Amino acid sequence: MTKWNEKQVSFCPCLHATKCTHASVFILQLEGEKHWQLYKPTVHLAREYNVEAEDRIGTPTHDFILRPGDLLYFPRGTIHQADTPPGIAYSTHVTISTYQNNSWGDFLLDVIPGLVFDTAKEDVELRTSIPRQLLMEVDIADSSRRLSGFLRRLADRLESTKELRSSDMRKDFIMNRLPPFLVNGSDSLAPGGKLPKLNSKIRLQFKDHTIITVEPDQDDSNEMHKEMVYVYHSLRNNRETHMMGSEDTHGLRFPLFHMEALKQIWSLATVSVKELNLDSDAEKENLALSLWTECLIEAI
Repeated sequence: MTKWNEKQVSFCPCLHATKCTHASVFILQLEGEKHWQLYKPTVHLAREYNVEAEDRIGTPTHDFILRPGDLLYFPRGTIHQADTPPGIAYSTHVTISTYQNNSWGDFLLDVIPGLVFDTAKEDVELRTSIPRQLLMEVDIADSSRRLSGFLRRLADRLESTKELRSSDMRKDFIMNRLPPFLVNGSDSLAPGGKLPKLNSKIRLQFKDHTIITVEPDQDDSNEMHKEMVYVYHSLRNNRETHMMGSEDTHGLRFPLFHMEALKQIWSLATVSVKELNLDSDAEKENLALSLWTECLIEAI
């Protein structure tokens, strides 16, 4: 086991441009006034932020003025236009953009590379070299048929797989998540309660603030990176500087054979340390102690 330490509030002038948002948006008016016009989306659930020509958007569905303390919400794809009303010297609002890049398409982009990598280990056709002139061909019909066959085989494998390697998307979510709210008013967590022993029963804490991923060993300088299990969490993310810059990554690293024991802890309400799926009692106790030190489990 190794321990280590490793989006968006923006101030938006948003003057006369007519824009289509690619995220769900909250607008909080701080000072002055802002005149808003909202229009029906031209692209349902738009994925990209873009500027729309005014002759395409029709008439506004909403036309109103925000004043200090007013809060506006509009969903992804809403076309919006804002300006400061005549006679108002200045206007300040905060734009909080949320739920960006969280579609099924984004999830596919995240998991497909790992699925192809794993499948290619067992499928010799995926390891076969492409034709020498393929990248310069104009007619892609033959290539499309071949790729379609590969995609069907990937789909078959996907239906039987037990794990999806969604490292980047899940890791980004945890890195940018607020830490848990502590009822006792404390700003930080520290290990507490009983120290887990071999005969202890343990249970997971803060499940919604943790993920488990399988990744190449980040500390291995060898070209052939061996795979390790990483447990990332947001327990030590900084609430005061949340989304104001790059967060450190907090978590633990374990050998790949610890995965089944970790799944036991994550899936069961409680589990005995001695029943963890590891070979030796020392490995079981070390795993429990490592998680307890990070405040991810408690002994009961």
